[in-house]
Amino acid sequence: MDETAHLAAHAATLAFDSIPDDAVAHAKRSIRDYVGLCLYGSQHPVGETATRYVDLYSDGSDATILGHGTTSGPHAAFVNGATGHAVDYDDTFEAVVIHPSCTAFPAALAAAELEGRSGRDLLCGYVAGLDVLFRVGESLAPSHWHRGWHSTATVGVFGAAAAAGSVLKLAPSTLEQAFGLAASFASGLKKNSGTMGNPLHCAHAAQMGTVAALLAANGATADRAILEGRFGYGELVTTEGGYTPERITDPTVEWAVLDNGFKPYPSGVVTHSAMEALRLIVERNTLAADDVVSITVTVDEGVTDTIDESDPQTALEAMGSYEFCLAAILREGTVGVREFSDEYVREERTREQMAKVYVEAETDPFDSATAEASYGSRVEVVTADGASFVESVLDAPGSPSNPLSEDRLRRKFFECAEYRLARERAEAVEAAVLSLEEPGMLDRLTELAVPTE
Repeated sequence: MDETAHLAAHAATLAFDSIPDDAVAHAKRSIRDYVGLCLYGSQHPVGETATRYVDLYSDGSDATILGHGTTSGPHAAFVNGATGHAVDYDDTFEAVVIHPSCTAFPAALAAAELEGRSGRDLLCGYVAGLDVLFRVGESLAPSHWHRGWHSTATVGVFGAAAAAGSVLKLAPSTLEQAFGLAASFASGLKKNSGTMGNPLHCAHAAQMGTVAALLAANGATADRAILEGRFGYGELVTTEGGYTPERITDPTVEWAVLDNGFKPYPSGVVTHSAMEALRLIVERNTLAADDVVSITVTVDEGVTDTIDESDPQTALEAMGSYEFCLAAILREGTVGVREFSDEYVREERTREQMAKVYVEAETDPFDSATAEASYGSRVEVVTADGASFVESVLDAPGSPSNPLSEDRLRRKFFECAEYRLARERAEAVEAAVLSLEEPGMLDRLTELAVPTE
C-alpha cells in the first residue's frame, strides 16, 4: 500500500499555512502543557538522572534542555523526552494508547535549534510528527500494545523522525530513509512500567528519531518501505492480522493533534475517569477520608491489562495503581505532582485509604464498543453510616470528548513550571509558547525556559 511513502510525503510537504487555525491553537496548548512538564521533570529524579548522564558523557551547546541548559541536539531531545514523561502527566491521544508530545516535540525543538528554524517551522514539524504517530499507532493497535510493546516509544520514534525531518525540510524520499532507520532504532517494553525505564523509553525515541532524520539528511540509507510487506515493521511487531496499513493511508483522518488530550492527574490515563468520579463524589457530598469504608471501581477488563500495580511502593509504581490514585483523591480531594512521591505512597495514612479500594473488571460494563479506548469507570463509595454514592465517568477527563477548562490547564502548567521558574518568568514562557508562530518567539522560549541561577 506504499504506506511509508504516504507518511513521508505528508510530513515532508506539510506547510504551516495549510494547518487550520484550530489545529495550530491546539498544538500550542499541547506544547504549553509539555513545556510545563519538562520544567517540573528537570528537577525530578528521572530528569536529574538524564541530565547527569548527558552532562558527563556528551558535549555541545547547540540545543536547549528545558529547565537546565544546553547540549548537543540529539542529547537535548533525549533529556526533554525524559523530563516531560517523568511523572506520566503528559498528553495522550484519545483514540490510541500513545503519549505524542514526549517524542515529537523534543525532536522538533532540537532540529529547529540546530538549523536556526522559526517557531512556525517547529509548529509545522510538531503537527506533522503527531500525524505520523497517530497513523502508525492506529495501524498497530491494539495488537502491538497487547504483545507488550510500549507504544509511546516504539511508535514515537517515527513521530520524532517525522517532526525533525519536517523541520529539517527533508525531501520525501530522504524522510523515507529516516523512517527506515527509525524502525531499526525503535524499542521499549511495557514490562519497564513503574521504573525509570518507562520515561527513558521516550527519551530514547525522541533522540533516535532526531538521529534518524539527521543521518538521512547526511546521506545515510535504509529500506524506504520499512513499514510494509514481509519483515516490515508492521507485521513484525503485531500478531498475525494485527497490522492494518489502511489506517495509515485513510483519507478521512485529518489533524491528529485535535485528538490529543491533556491529563488532569500525574498517573496512567486509565486511572483518570475513576479519579474524576471519586473527586466529584467527595466534592459534592463533602466527604472526609474517615467517612468512607469502601470504594469500588468498575472498569472494562481490557483496561486492567494495561496496569496491575495494586501494592505500589514507589511513586513510579503508583502512577499505574487504582488503589493509590483513589486513595490520594480520598485524602486530598484532588491530586497533583506533590502527592506522587515515594514518601507519600508509603505513608501509613495513604496505605489505610488504599485498603478501602476494590477494583472490579467486567466485560464491556458500559455497553460501549469504545469502553477500552475511553477508559470509562464507575465508582461506588460506601460510608460508615451506610450511605452509598455512585458516579460514572465514561470518557477520560482531559480527552477531546471530555475536555478540561482553560483555567484548569493553566493551573496545571503553573503547578509544574513554578517548581523551576518564578511565576513571572513562567508567565513569560507561557506567552512565548502561545505566540510561537510570531518572529523571535522560539528564541525567547528557549531563553526563558532555562533558569538563571
